[in-house]
Amino acid sequence: MKKKAVFFDFGGTLLVMRRDRIISRILTHNGYTATPDEVRSAYFAVEPGWLIAYGRLKLTPDESEESYRQLDALVFRRLFPGSPDVEVDRMSRLMRKLWPEVQGTIPLELYPDAEPTLRRLSDTGFKLALVSNAPPDVAETVSDLGLGRYFSVVVISGIAGVSKPNPDIFRIALRATGTQPGEAIHVGDLYEADVEGARNAGVTGILIDRDGNYGEVDCPRITGLEGVFDFLE
Repeated sequence: MKKKAVFFDFGGTLLVMRRDRIISRILTHNGYTATPDEVRSAYFAVEPGWLIAYGRLKLTPDESEESYRQLDALVFRRLFPGSPDVEVDRMSRLMRKLWPEVQGTIPLELYPDAEPTLRRLSDTGFKLALVSNAPPDVAETVSDLGLGRYFSVVVISGIAGVSKPNPDIFRIALRATGTQPGEAIHVGDLYEADVEGARNAGVTGILIDRDGNYGEVDCPRITGLEGVFDFLE
């Protein structure tokens, strides 16, 4: 079936992830040492399990925020094994509290291949949608970056109330773009959220693995966004 729409994840796919630097900075200022690379490795280790627990649930905004606190707690415990529960709880709440302030000190940065790829797809007539597991304020970030010129549809889990890999979040994007599952592909950097979630909605999931973090996978894989054009015929 001819492809008509391309869906994209946001952080780690189009946007250089800031959370590694955010958490590293918060920890450093509060007596803990963890480099951004160490934080990134911790997220990579714990996020699949967190997605199993929370990804398929329909959550209110408050519940969504709490789920992200639980993710922060998992990351902290991974970085500092043996920490008492009370300290894990304290630090995860502090990380959530300080996140907006620290985030504001770290500039937004798109991957160099992001805008050229979006522009080429848009100019070619593809319908583009952003499908992201993120809090509601990410919608403002998308606007601040000027990406609204490319995306006719933006689906944020913190607003939609459902997260990847729940197929319903992809179905929202399908309805909004007026496309059938076989007419769309989705590109993202997390196998469990992006590939399995898209697949469960009947959409082809493409894994972008910029740093070679994954071994053998049962899905299309690209190392840069320009690779997406190989899957559009």
